[in-house]
Amino acid sequence: MHVYTCRCLHIYVDAGGLTAQSLVSLTSGENMCLEVYAVATDNRVGDEKLAKVSGLWVKKRNKPTKGAFYFSKDGGCSCSLMAESADWNNPTWDLDPSILDGLSKAIQLLGKESAGFTFQALWIGDKAESKANISLQDLLTDIRTNKVKNKHIYVVGKVAV
Repeated sequence: MHVYTCRCLHIYVDAGGLTAQSLVSLTSGENMCLEVYAVATDNRVGDEKLAKVSGLWVKKRNKPTKGAFYFSKDGGCSCSLMAESADWNNPTWDLDPSILDGLSKAIQLLGKESAGFTFQALWIGDKAESKANISLQDLLTDIRTNKVKNKHIYVVGKVAV
C-alpha cells in the first residue's frame, strides 16, 4: 500500500481497494505536498504585503532555504493552489484558475520591490531539473496562462545562484 499525504489531503492507494481496515492500520506515509515559493535576494518586501496584494496566504519560512515566501490558499501546503486536474508528472502545473491573478500580483510586487528572486513549484523532496534566467514579464505570463513549469527554477533579476 502506498500512502500519499499532505496537510490538506490524504490519498490512500491500495491495489486491493480502499478499506476501513487499511485506513486504521496506516502509521506512516510519504509526504507528497506541493511547494510554491519565491526567495528574494533582499528584505525589501515582507510576507504580509505579498499576502495583502494577492489575497493568498503568504508566509516567510527558513526551509527549504532561508527566507522562502510560501504561497497557499489557507495556510497549509501549496496543494491548495492546484486544480483538480493537476498531475505531478506533467511538465507544467495545473493551478486553480482562481489563484492565478493573486499569485501574479504577488510575484509582480516582488519583482518591483526586490533586486531579484527565484520562484519554483515542486513536490517536497523533488529537485529542480532545470533553471533559467527569465524576465519578470515572462514569469508573469507563465503564471497568468497557467503554465508554471514543474521542477524548474525561474531566476528573475540579480540573483547569485
